[in-house]
Amino acid sequence: MDWMKQEAPSLEGVQQVVSECLRSSDFTVERVLSGVSTYVYRVHSAGRVLYLRVLPERELSFGVEVHLHQLLRRRDVQVPEVIHFEHHNEILGMSIMLVTEIPGIDASSCASFDRYKNLLKEAGHQIARIHQVDVDGFGWIVRGDASLEMTLRAEKSNLYDVIHAFLDEDLSILAGHVISLEEASRIRRILGDGTDLMTRHSSKLIHGDFDDSHIFQQDGRFTGIIDFGEIQGGSPLYDLGHFKLHDGQRYQGFDALAAGYHEERMLTNDDHSEIDLWALWIGIRRLGMMYKRPWGGYHEHLSRIVKQLLAQM
Repeated sequence: MDWMKQEAPSLEGVQQVVSECLRSSDFTVERVLSGVSTYVYRVHSAGRVLYLRVLPERELSFGVEVHLHQLLRRRDVQVPEVIHFEHHNEILGMSIMLVTEIPGIDASSCASFDRYKNLLKEAGHQIARIHQVDVDGFGWIVRGDASLEMTLRAEKSNLYDVIHAFLDEDLSILAGHVISLEEASRIRRILGDGTDLMTRHSSKLIHGDFDDSHIFQQDGRFTGIIDFGEIQGGSPLYDLGHFKLHDGQRYQGFDALAAGYHEERMLTNDDHSEIDLWALWIGIRRLGMMYKRPWGGYHEHLSRIVKQLLAQM
Protein backbone atom coordinates (compact mmCIF):
# COMPACT_ATOMS: atom_id res chain seq x y z
CA MET A 1 0.00 0.00 0.00
CA ASP A 2 1.23 3.53 -0.82
CA TRP A 3 1.24 5.95 2.10
CA MET A 4 1.19 9.74 1.92
CA LYS A 5 4.63 11.19 2.68
CA GLN A 6 4.87 14.26 4.88
CA GLU A 7 7.37 17.06 4.34
CA ALA A 8 10.57 16.98 6.40
CA PRO A 9 9.96 18.64 9.76
CA SER A 10 11.50 22.01 10.46
CA LEU A 11 14.71 22.22 12.47
CA GLU A 12 12.82 24.21 15.10
CA GLY A 13 10.26 21.43 15.50
CA VAL A 14 12.99 18.80 15.73
CA GLN A 15 14.82 20.86 18.38
CA GLN A 16 11.64 21.02 20.44
CA VAL A 17 11.20 17.24 20.21
CA VAL A 18 14.82 16.53 21.13
CA SER A 19 14.60 18.93 24.08
CA GLU A 20 11.63 16.99 25.44
CA CYS A 21 13.30 13.61 24.81
CA LEU A 22 16.54 14.59 26.55
CA ARG A 23 14.94 16.94 29.13
CA SER A 24 17.70 19.34 28.27
CA SER A 25 18.43 22.32 26.02
CA ASP A 26 22.17 21.67 25.93
CA PHE A 27 22.49 20.10 22.47
CA THR A 28 22.82 20.92 18.78
CA VAL A 29 20.90 19.42 15.86
CA GLU A 30 21.70 19.12 12.16
CA ARG A 31 19.89 17.44 9.27
CA VAL A 32 21.57 14.38 7.73
CA LEU A 33 20.63 14.34 4.05
CA SER A 34 21.72 10.74 3.39
CA GLY A 35 18.46 9.33 4.77
CA VAL A 36 16.14 7.91 2.08
CA SER A 37 13.34 6.00 3.81
CA THR A 38 13.37 8.29 6.88
CA TYR A 39 14.27 11.86 7.79
CA VAL A 40 17.44 11.80 9.91
CA TYR A 41 18.86 14.42 12.31
CA ARG A 42 22.22 14.24 14.08
CA VAL A 43 22.15 15.36 17.73
CA HIS A 44 25.27 16.36 19.69
CA SER A 45 24.58 16.22 23.41
CA ALA A 46 26.83 15.92 26.47
CA GLY A 47 29.79 14.56 24.53
CA ARG A 48 27.83 11.91 22.64
CA VAL A 49 26.13 11.68 19.25
CA LEU A 50 22.55 10.52 18.81
CA TYR A 51 20.31 10.26 15.76
CA LEU A 52 16.66 11.22 15.61
CA ARG A 53 14.84 9.35 12.85
CA VAL A 54 11.41 10.51 11.67
CA LEU A 55 9.08 8.40 9.51
CA PRO A 56 7.73 10.48 6.61
CA GLU A 57 4.46 8.51 6.45
CA ARG A 58 2.03 9.81 9.08
CA GLU A 59 0.17 6.48 9.27
CA LEU A 60 3.26 4.34 9.93
CA SER A 61 5.24 3.57 13.08
CA PHE A 62 8.78 2.77 14.16
CA GLY A 63 7.33 0.27 16.64
CA VAL A 64 8.41 -2.79 14.68
CA GLU A 65 11.89 -1.37 14.14
CA VAL A 66 12.29 -0.65 17.87
CA HIS A 67 11.34 -4.26 18.58
CA LEU A 68 13.80 -5.39 15.91
CA HIS A 69 16.73 -3.43 17.36
CA GLN A 70 16.08 -4.90 20.79
CA LEU A 71 15.81 -8.40 19.32
CA LEU A 72 19.04 -8.10 17.33
CA ARG A 73 21.02 -6.67 20.24
CA ARG A 74 20.03 -9.74 22.28
CA ARG A 75 21.54 -11.84 19.47
CA ASP A 76 24.85 -9.92 19.72
CA VAL A 77 24.25 -8.02 16.50
CA GLN A 78 25.88 -4.59 16.73
CA VAL A 79 23.05 -2.19 15.91
CA PRO A 80 22.13 1.16 17.50
CA GLU A 81 20.40 1.20 20.88
CA VAL A 82 16.96 2.84 20.93
CA ILE A 83 16.72 5.33 23.79
CA HIS A 84 13.38 6.95 22.92
CA PHE A 85 10.43 6.03 20.71
CA GLU A 86 6.98 7.44 20.01
CA HIS A 87 4.38 5.88 17.78
CA HIS A 88 2.98 9.35 17.06
CA ASN A 89 4.79 12.46 18.21
CA GLU A 90 2.32 15.28 18.76
CA ILE A 91 4.73 18.04 17.68
CA LEU A 92 5.78 16.50 14.36
CA GLY A 93 2.72 14.38 13.71
CA MET A 94 4.92 11.41 12.80
CA SER A 95 6.62 8.45 14.46
CA ILE A 96 10.07 9.15 15.92
CA MET A 97 12.96 7.06 17.17
CA LEU A 98 16.07 8.38 18.96
CA VAL A 99 19.06 6.03 18.74
CA THR A 100 22.68 5.92 19.79
CA GLU A 101 25.47 6.33 17.28
CA ILE A 102 27.34 3.47 15.66
CA PRO A 103 30.79 5.11 15.80
CA GLY A 104 33.04 5.55 12.81
CA ILE A 105 32.42 5.72 9.08
CA ASP A 106 31.35 3.29 6.40
CA ALA A 107 33.56 0.39 5.39
CA SER A 108 34.24 1.70 1.89
CA SER A 109 36.36 4.44 3.49
CA CYS A 110 38.72 1.86 4.99
CA ALA A 111 42.37 2.76 4.41
CA SER A 112 43.53 -0.65 3.19
CA PHE A 113 42.10 -3.66 1.39
CA ASP A 114 43.35 -6.04 4.11
CA ARG A 115 41.45 -4.12 6.77
CA TYR A 116 38.41 -4.01 4.50
CA LYS A 117 38.42 -7.79 4.09
CA ASN A 118 38.57 -8.27 7.87
CA LEU A 119 35.62 -5.89 8.30
CA LEU A 120 33.59 -7.70 5.67
CA LYS A 121 34.24 -11.07 7.29
CA GLU A 122 32.87 -9.79 10.61
CA ALA A 123 29.91 -8.23 8.76
CA GLY A 124 29.25 -11.68 7.30
CA HIS A 125 28.93 -13.10 10.82
CA GLN A 126 26.53 -10.31 11.75
CA ILE A 127 24.25 -10.47 8.71
CA ALA A 128 23.99 -14.26 9.14
CA ARG A 129 22.67 -13.69 12.67
CA ILE A 130 20.15 -11.18 11.34
CA HIS A 131 18.95 -13.86 8.92
CA GLN A 132 18.11 -16.17 11.82
CA VAL A 133 15.10 -13.99 12.72
CA ASP A 134 11.77 -15.38 11.49
CA VAL A 135 9.19 -13.24 9.68
CA ASP A 136 5.52 -14.00 9.09
CA GLY A 137 5.08 -13.43 5.34
CA PHE A 138 7.16 -11.97 2.52
CA GLY A 139 7.99 -8.54 1.15
CA TRP A 140 7.94 -5.26 3.06
CA ILE A 141 7.58 -5.47 6.83
CA VAL A 142 4.24 -4.06 8.00
CA ARG A 143 4.76 -0.79 9.92
CA GLY A 144 1.20 0.35 10.62
CA ASP A 145 -0.66 0.26 13.93
CA ALA A 146 -0.42 -3.54 13.99
CA SER A 147 3.36 -3.18 14.26
CA LEU A 148 2.82 -2.28 17.92
CA GLU A 149 2.02 -5.95 18.49
CA MET A 150 5.79 -6.45 18.26
CA THR A 151 5.60 -9.15 15.63
CA LEU A 152 7.50 -9.10 12.34
CA ARG A 153 4.85 -9.44 9.67
CA ALA A 154 5.26 -8.84 5.96
CA GLU A 155 2.74 -7.83 3.32
CA LYS A 156 2.52 -10.93 1.08
CA SER A 157 1.83 -14.60 1.72
CA ASN A 158 4.39 -15.94 -0.77
CA LEU A 159 7.70 -14.91 -2.30
CA TYR A 160 6.66 -15.80 -5.86
CA ASP A 161 4.39 -12.74 -5.94
CA VAL A 162 7.26 -10.51 -4.81
CA ILE A 163 9.64 -11.85 -7.47
CA HIS A 164 7.20 -11.60 -10.36
CA ALA A 165 5.25 -8.47 -9.42
CA PHE A 166 7.27 -6.16 -11.71
CA LEU A 167 9.61 -8.49 -13.59
CA ASP A 168 7.85 -8.48 -16.97
CA GLU A 169 7.25 -4.74 -16.78
CA ASP A 170 10.90 -4.01 -15.88
CA LEU A 171 12.24 -6.23 -18.67
CA SER A 172 9.89 -4.62 -21.20
CA ILE A 173 11.08 -1.16 -20.20
CA LEU A 174 14.78 -2.08 -20.35
CA ALA A 175 14.76 -4.33 -23.44
CA GLY A 176 16.29 -2.66 -26.47
CA HIS A 177 17.69 0.17 -24.35
CA VAL A 178 19.70 -0.84 -21.29
CA ILE A 179 19.81 -4.51 -22.29
CA SER A 180 19.27 -6.21 -25.63
CA LEU A 181 16.09 -8.04 -26.56
CA GLU A 182 18.02 -11.32 -26.43
CA GLU A 183 19.40 -10.49 -22.96
CA ALA A 184 15.90 -9.64 -21.71
CA SER A 185 14.61 -12.98 -23.00
CA ARG A 186 17.47 -14.85 -21.29
CA ILE A 187 16.92 -13.02 -17.99
CA ARG A 188 13.20 -13.81 -18.08
CA ARG A 189 14.01 -17.49 -18.64
CA ILE A 190 16.80 -17.63 -16.02
CA LEU A 191 14.67 -16.03 -13.30
CA GLY A 192 11.65 -18.12 -14.26
CA ASP A 193 13.68 -21.31 -13.98
CA GLY A 194 15.37 -20.04 -10.81
CA THR A 195 12.20 -19.14 -8.94
CA ASP A 196 12.04 -22.52 -7.18
CA LEU A 197 15.59 -22.01 -5.87
CA MET A 198 14.80 -18.46 -4.73
CA THR A 199 11.59 -19.46 -2.91
CA ARG A 200 12.76 -22.62 -1.09
CA HIS A 201 13.32 -20.94 2.32
CA SER A 202 10.97 -19.97 5.08
CA SER A 203 10.77 -16.21 5.45
CA LYS A 204 13.65 -14.60 7.33
CA LEU A 205 14.47 -11.02 8.20
CA ILE A 206 16.53 -9.24 5.54
CA HIS A 207 18.19 -5.85 5.80
CA GLY A 208 17.00 -4.97 2.31
CA ASP A 209 19.70 -2.44 1.41
CA PHE A 210 22.84 -4.24 2.50
CA ASP A 211 26.10 -2.91 1.06
CA ASP A 212 29.33 -1.57 2.52
CA SER A 213 27.84 1.90 3.09
CA HIS A 214 25.81 0.36 5.94
CA ILE A 215 28.77 -1.48 7.48
CA PHE A 216 30.57 0.83 9.90
CA GLN A 217 34.16 0.79 11.14
CA GLN A 218 36.49 2.88 13.24
CA ASP A 219 40.23 2.68 12.55
CA GLY A 220 39.67 -0.64 10.77
CA ARG A 221 37.61 -2.13 13.62
CA PHE A 222 34.06 -3.27 12.89
CA THR A 223 31.55 -1.23 14.90
CA GLY A 224 28.14 -2.24 13.55
CA ILE A 225 25.43 -2.26 10.89
CA ILE A 226 23.12 0.71 10.39
CA ASP A 227 19.86 1.69 8.67
CA PHE A 228 17.07 -0.86 8.87
CA GLY A 229 14.64 1.35 6.96
CA GLU A 230 14.24 -1.20 4.12
CA ILE A 231 13.60 -4.35 6.19
CA GLN A 232 11.70 -7.17 4.50
CA GLY A 233 10.77 -10.80 4.91
CA GLY A 234 12.29 -13.10 2.31
CA SER A 235 15.13 -15.39 1.37
CA PRO A 236 18.12 -15.07 3.72
CA LEU A 237 20.32 -14.91 0.62
CA TYR A 238 18.70 -11.73 -0.72
CA ASP A 239 21.11 -9.52 1.24
CA LEU A 240 24.14 -11.36 -0.12
CA GLY A 241 22.79 -10.89 -3.63
CA HIS A 242 22.27 -7.20 -2.94
CA PHE A 243 25.84 -6.89 -1.67
CA LYS A 244 27.27 -8.78 -4.65
CA LEU A 245 25.39 -6.50 -7.06
CA HIS A 246 26.92 -3.42 -5.39
CA ASP A 247 30.38 -4.90 -4.78
CA GLY A 248 33.51 -3.45 -6.35
CA GLN A 249 32.61 0.23 -6.38
CA ARG A 250 35.84 0.64 -4.44
CA TYR A 251 37.00 -2.72 -3.07
CA GLN A 252 35.94 -6.27 -3.91
CA GLY A 253 34.53 -7.61 -0.64
CA PHE A 254 31.97 -10.28 -1.46
CA ASP A 255 34.32 -13.26 -0.95
CA ALA A 256 35.28 -12.03 2.54
CA LEU A 257 31.64 -11.37 3.41
CA ALA A 258 30.63 -14.86 2.23
CA ALA A 259 33.50 -16.44 4.20
CA GLY A 260 32.27 -14.83 7.42
CA TYR A 261 28.69 -15.80 6.63
CA HIS A 262 29.77 -19.40 5.97
CA GLU A 263 31.25 -19.63 9.47
CA GLU A 264 27.80 -18.86 10.93
CA ARG A 265 25.69 -20.71 8.35
CA MET A 266 27.20 -22.98 5.69
CA LEU A 267 26.79 -21.75 2.11
CA THR A 268 26.27 -24.52 -0.46
CA ASN A 269 26.69 -24.44 -4.24
CA ASP A 270 22.93 -24.00 -4.53
CA ASP A 271 23.18 -21.04 -2.16
CA HIS A 272 25.80 -19.35 -4.34
CA SER A 273 23.63 -19.95 -7.41
CA GLU A 274 20.71 -18.37 -5.59
CA ILE A 275 22.83 -15.37 -4.55
CA ASP A 276 23.59 -14.72 -8.23
CA LEU A 277 19.88 -14.96 -9.07
CA TRP A 278 19.03 -12.38 -6.42
CA ALA A 279 21.80 -10.07 -7.62
CA LEU A 280 20.40 -10.31 -11.15
CA TRP A 281 16.81 -9.79 -9.99
CA ILE A 282 17.67 -6.79 -7.80
CA GLY A 283 19.70 -5.25 -10.63
CA ILE A 284 16.76 -5.48 -13.06
CA ARG A 285 14.32 -4.16 -10.43
CA ARG A 286 16.55 -1.17 -9.63
CA LEU A 287 17.19 -0.35 -13.30
CA GLY A 288 13.48 -0.58 -14.03
CA MET A 289 12.67 1.79 -11.18
CA MET A 290 15.40 4.26 -12.20
CA TYR A 291 15.03 4.08 -15.98
CA LYS A 292 13.43 7.52 -16.41
CA ARG A 293 15.95 9.25 -14.15
CA PRO A 294 19.01 10.97 -15.68
CA TRP A 295 21.61 8.35 -16.53
CA GLY A 296 24.57 8.31 -14.11
CA GLY A 297 27.29 6.28 -12.49
CA TYR A 298 24.90 4.08 -10.52
CA HIS A 299 23.03 3.12 -13.69
CA GLU A 300 26.36 2.27 -15.31
CA HIS A 301 27.43 0.08 -12.39
CA LEU A 302 24.14 -1.81 -12.24
CA SER A 303 23.97 -2.46 -15.99
CA ARG A 304 27.60 -3.62 -16.06
CA ILE A 305 27.13 -6.10 -13.19
CA VAL A 306 23.85 -7.39 -14.64
CA LYS A 307 25.62 -8.14 -17.93
CA GLN A 308 28.54 -9.79 -16.08
CA LEU A 309 26.15 -12.01 -14.11
CA LEU A 310 24.26 -12.91 -17.24
CA ALA A 311 27.49 -13.92 -19.01
CA GLN A 312 28.30 -16.32 -16.15
CA MET A 313 24.88 -18.03 -16.06
